[in-house]
Amino acid sequence: MSTTSVHAYATGSSTGFSIRDRQIDALVRMLNFNTTPPAGMMSGGHLASSSSSSASSSLSSSSGAGASGSWNDVWKILVYDRYCGDILAPLLRKGDLRNQGITLPLPLHSSRQAVSDVPCIYFVAPTRDNIKRIAEDARQSLYESLHLNFNTPVPRPLLEELAHDTVQSQSSHLINKVYDQYLNFISLERGLFTLNNPPSSYIAFNDPFISDAQAESNVESVVNSLFSVLVTLKVIPIIRCPKSGGGAKLVAEQLDKKLSQHLQSPSSASLFSSSSSSSSSGGDGGASAFQRPVLIILNRNVDLTVALSHAWTYQALVHDLLGLSLNTIRLDVKEESAPGGGAPKTKTHVYDLDPSYDAFWSENTATPFPGVGVAVKSAVDDYQARVAEVGHLSDIDNNKQEDEKAQLIESKTKDLSQFVSDIPELQEKKRVIGAHTNIALALMEAIQDRSIDMFFSHEENIMTRAYLDKREVLSIIQGDKGTPEDKLRFFLIYFLSTKSVTQTDMDAYEEALVKAGANLAPLKYLKETAAFNESLTATVVGGPSGSSGGKGDGMGGGGGLAGMGWMKNLMGSMGGGSVESLTGLLSNSFKNLLPKNKNLYVTRVVDALMEMKNGLGVEDSYLYLDPKVSNRGAGVPRAVQEFSESPAECK
Repeated sequence: MSTTSVHAYATGSSTGFSIRDRQIDALVRMLNFNTTPPAGMMSGGHLASSSSSSASSSLSSSSGAGASGSWNDVWKILVYDRYCGDILAPLLRKGDLRNQGITLPLPLHSSRQAVSDVPCIYFVAPTRDNIKRIAEDARQSLYESLHLNFNTPVPRPLLEELAHDTVQSQSSHLINKVYDQYLNFISLERGLFTLNNPPSSYIAFNDPFISDAQAESNVESVVNSLFSVLVTLKVIPIIRCPKSGGGAKLVAEQLDKKLSQHLQSPSSASLFSSSSSSSSSGGDGGASAFQRPVLIILNRNVDLTVALSHAWTYQALVHDLLGLSLNTIRLDVKEESAPGGGAPKTKTHVYDLDPSYDAFWSENTATPFPGVGVAVKSAVDDYQARVAEVGHLSDIDNNKQEDEKAQLIESKTKDLSQFVSDIPELQEKKRVIGAHTNIALALMEAIQDRSIDMFFSHEENIMTRAYLDKREVLSIIQGDKGTPEDKLRFFLIYFLSTKSVTQTDMDAYEEALVKAGANLAPLKYLKETAAFNESLTATVVGGPSGSSGGKGDGMGGGGGLAGMGWMKNLMGSMGGGSVESLTGLLSNSFKNLLPKNKNLYVTRVVDALMEMKNGLGVEDSYLYLDPKVSNRGAGVPRAVQEFSESPAECK
């Protein structure tokens, strides 16, 4: 069973809370020797489409032959380690790096040739192995100068070791400057980031056999990463977490302590000053309480069914079935058959699914899978209509008078000129349509092979308190549909959402799971963990989205997917046919296959804490920590106005 890293969504619409744009700003300054580059015209790259003007302006600074002696005349090499490479990957493409003067990005632990007349910017984690390799690069004089940037503050012993090694090799003069960047997190979207450290964080925080030293290291790692997020955003939040304990409370209390210590130090308090950032924000550390966000830290156990359940929306399906990682997937696509009837070849395609670049992805991430087919068909029709306009540009009525004909030719010439200028945009649209067509077909195949629709339908019913008897549960486990992991995920949701399961029934379920090839270790863990409370996984149902739910002809029933033939009909009709007929086909086939509207537990907790209402009893059962309050003898004074923004984190 897959494990999850620590993820967080940032709610709120303020541009000050675009985590992605803020991190891009910081990276751009780093790539320009930690100075803010002047605004200029974009000379390449892709980030001009970013929805944030601040990130776009940072990345649009020209790397061409600008004013003599300016920052963009300097060619640079970028060296990064594996983790910092993951930080860069979703944010800066090769064209974006070139715009910042980076001519050669290279992994730290690789064989690199000397380029002695070019400065090198290092972006690495402060580890002993990395320090040793940097010292070796300096000894070999690989580069003109070394500009060292660590994603989190470098410990003093490692800094002293670097100084010792470079002095011994008489290469210390090559170290230009050393910077602590506070960039120890990975931004995936404007409001989504992952700490990705420690890896397999759920296991790391819930392993009963973990040593105390490792547990403390895990907490410290998360605290340091969250501190980096807050420094990047330039905010000091109110921190809320459950009083009941667990990893969330440990992280919250240590983060509160770390923030308080930095605010009391004059040299460190400037980290949260908005004046040091090129982006405007209402998140100055000195802002009053009602202007500050609330950071909500939760234990993953409070709503574990969400992490286990099968998905039916586009982004979630791509993540679950196609392995979306760092906004990228690798997909094996069968090419068209070779002339002469040869077998079609399979080619691996790499697709970047970043909402800042891909408008189709941005608009359809939360679309139920059937709607993705409609969106693809609509995009194809728009593209073909635009291309068809070219055919009319050459149509000239020879029966018209010469002056009319001349005016018509002049008009069509202007239209043709406009079309030529639009060719790059049309080519990009064609590429995007082709990519999402291939992705949709791959999802269709995976859904069909594993009967994802059936599992999703039953899990939706379970989580919204529809009754499922023993016979139905056993028939799903014993059936030939789905993988052993699919069956185990389904049963774990049933187990977490059911008030009581008799020992006789449990024995029958476990026997069926073992025969299906499932590993019962996760079930054993849940049975032995008293932290799981059935009431925490309950949902509030507002009725199905679209039309009636229930069993009927739903996704697990007889009339649902109709053998997934709808997608094949869709792909086969791209050359013609009407959107109306296709929409009718999907409406008839999927009227019961839409997710139900429901408020999950985490959603309700966040709403209650932001509105400062005692719904679910959270106001009384959650700690209220304010790092700006140094004297807490009389308690921490609370904000009196609702919060408008919240980075909500689940561990």
